[in-house]
Amino acid sequence: MTEKVDGIRWKIEELDNQILDLVKKRMEAALAMGKTKVEKALPVRDMRVEDQVVARYCQRASEVGISEDAAAEMAQILIRESVEAQARLPRPMGAARKVLVIGGAGRMGLWFARYMAMRGHHVQVHDVKPTKDFPMVKDLTGAIRKAEVVIVAVPISEADKVMRQVIRSQPTGLVFDIMSVKGPVVPALREGVEEGVMVCSVHPMFGPDALSMYSRNIIVCDCGSHRAVAEFKNLVDGMGAKVTEMMVEDHDPLISLVLGLSHAVNISFFSTLKESGVDFNTLEAISSTTFKRQVAISKRVSLESPHLYYEIQHENPHTARCLEMFEMVVNQLRLAATADDDAAFVKLMEEGKGYFGED
Repeated sequence: MTEKVDGIRWKIEELDNQILDLVKKRMEAALAMGKTKVEKALPVRDMRVEDQVVARYCQRASEVGISEDAAAEMAQILIRESVEAQARLPRPMGAARKVLVIGGAGRMGLWFARYMAMRGHHVQVHDVKPTKDFPMVKDLTGAIRKAEVVIVAVPISEADKVMRQVIRSQPTGLVFDIMSVKGPVVPALREGVEEGVMVCSVHPMFGPDALSMYSRNIIVCDCGSHRAVAEFKNLVDGMGAKVTEMMVEDHDPLISLVLGLSHAVNISFFSTLKESGVDFNTLEAISSTTFKRQVAISKRVSLESPHLYYEIQHENPHTARCLEMFEMVVNQLRLAATADDDAAFVKLMEEGKGYFGED
């Protein structure tokens, strides 16, 4: 019996290796396609083709003995990995520009510096920290005046001072910051537009571990210079990013929910577990599917920079209101969960379902 089981396992291992060999060949074909896209200046993503691939997998799902959901998930994983690989290929866009990244030794600053270099631009960095990745410049004013693109990637608490220095230096090219909170820098941005600076404000909704922009969200905030918004969108054109445009004053109220609330929920989750006094290994041994998913997200949050997360909460003028709503809802939940009938609890659940558009 043992020999039979081992034989089947060896067969499965052999088939797994064959599957991975085919995945390797598929990735090689995807890279060849990516190089062709670069040569012909085609966009990284083609949604029509991606939909066709998913449909092809779903069509054969029952034939190979898996569900359509599983087939679609497999197709989406392969598509994502293929397009991520294509997006990392050097992709020059028109004439090379002189790019200055202020704060380019930081993690997100370095990410944008590498991205711009990958697009064929000449990148220089100004930072208090040294970096060997790109040439460092000391004369900030001179570098700003020579640059065709200036990217401000400093901590939120320093953004206003740095942006004002950039504007005083009379830049002639595109200027944008990548702050997670815009409130502290909005006055400087507006003043820059009044003085004729081509400036907008950008928020990449991903971290420095992202391999590319593929299928990731980027917010570009209009500060009054429509040309700046158009210029930025041109910089990321064809890279598979989902770009959303909004007025700069609309950014922080939304981000207090998208980032502020989600961070607060996860910090509250792991802090509550800690306060319970129960060892995490004990809980993990009996974890449910929902608990595992929540732990996975909360654990990643716990590993992020506490200083950055503090700034995202502290510098956003809408944080207090957001956390007040969170506190109110937690109290409502406490009362609903401890009530003798389920009416209030059911109402909370039904309203949530309605909010997400579920029937």
